[in-house]
Amino acid sequence: MKLLVLSPRAPWPPTMADSMTVDRMLRFLADRGHTIDLVTFVESKAAEAELRKQHGETCRSIETVQRPRWRAYARTALTLLGRLPMQVQYFRSPAMRRLIEKQVATHEYDLVYTHLIRAAQYTRDLPIPKVLGAQTCNTLNLGRMREYSRDPFRRLFYGIEVPKIRRYEAETGWHFDRLLLCGLADVEAWPQLPQPPHAEVCPHGQDIPPLEKVRSTEREPGTIVITGVMSTYTNVDAATWLVREVLPIVWREFPSAKFWIVGRNPQRALRALADDSRIVVTGEVPDVYDWLRRAEVAVAPLRIASGMQNKVVQAMASELPVVATSRANEGIRGTPGEHLLVRDDPAGFADALISLLRDADERQRMGRAARQFAETHWTWEVHFERFEALLHEVAGVLPKSAP
Repeated sequence: MKLLVLSPRAPWPPTMADSMTVDRMLRFLADRGHTIDLVTFVESKAAEAELRKQHGETCRSIETVQRPRWRAYARTALTLLGRLPMQVQYFRSPAMRRLIEKQVATHEYDLVYTHLIRAAQYTRDLPIPKVLGAQTCNTLNLGRMREYSRDPFRRLFYGIEVPKIRRYEAETGWHFDRLLLCGLADVEAWPQLPQPPHAEVCPHGQDIPPLEKVRSTEREPGTIVITGVMSTYTNVDAATWLVREVLPIVWREFPSAKFWIVGRNPQRALRALADDSRIVVTGEVPDVYDWLRRAEVAVAPLRIASGMQNKVVQAMASELPVVATSRANEGIRGTPGEHLLVRDDPAGFADALISLLRDADERQRMGRAARQFAETHWTWEVHFERFEALLHEVAGVLPKSAP
């Protein structure tokens, strides 16, 4: 197929979940013989050069719109009280609109794939088959942020933003031939959602490191780990809730238990937690699996979450037992008690951690079950093969191997 792919964030470097997903998707589709034209925003000429270096052979063409971050922030602030959601305003660009129109006018595409709702403004009215990889329902996610935020200014912001994104998602979803979301909860929460097959659960996968590498490092006794981008409000809330509400209970049983907060750009609130010698805040690390291989238990104490949680799959792939909230497991769909432990209250979460820290045999059993679950259900290939079949269906183009 001839595909036009629009991604609001450049797929290189793959340091965020959305850029990583598009990076792996482009490589998979190119390996399957599809012709890909990529259109994306970049922040500088240096970023564009690096993108072309990494994906110059993956894509037939790469077209970019340079958009410095300060300019996007300024435009967004000036339109705070407008009708459009802020994340849509942030990526609003007449230059991008002209570029998309030019691409469609000069090439015959079988299908256009748009990654995330914030980029839908450029492709929603195109007269060709189109798929929107929305990933998560922002109405659901931002509503949960408003529910748990203690900051009055954040609550005010979410109070303004949630009605905007609800209207925008309700209106925009109808313009696409297929709407892809990571979890059933996101499908069910999408405003005014048409019934399947218009909307489908179609998540992405994760890197699954070789088992021999996972087992090459000894685990450090009493270590608990959380991973993720630590500048996001969801992860900050999760880690601080664990330290404030859960770990004091755990420390009564295991006074020397350590908590590792692993991920790039930790906010000041997280860095301050490292004043306790039992808490390590790493910042960006070369390979998150270096830390996951050494821990005994992983946690995903997310109170604010929707879609698929990479941190859960990464921990499972590392043969780690995981204690997660029901929202963190929402898009993963692991079986509680078999692949992971699911707890939502502080006392229950602490009891689950204590039981795993006490029982090496159970840690091993659950870790191996988790690893098998990740290998079976959460590789990139598992989901991209289904994704590719879906693109063929929407485009009305049979795979080359079809009779």
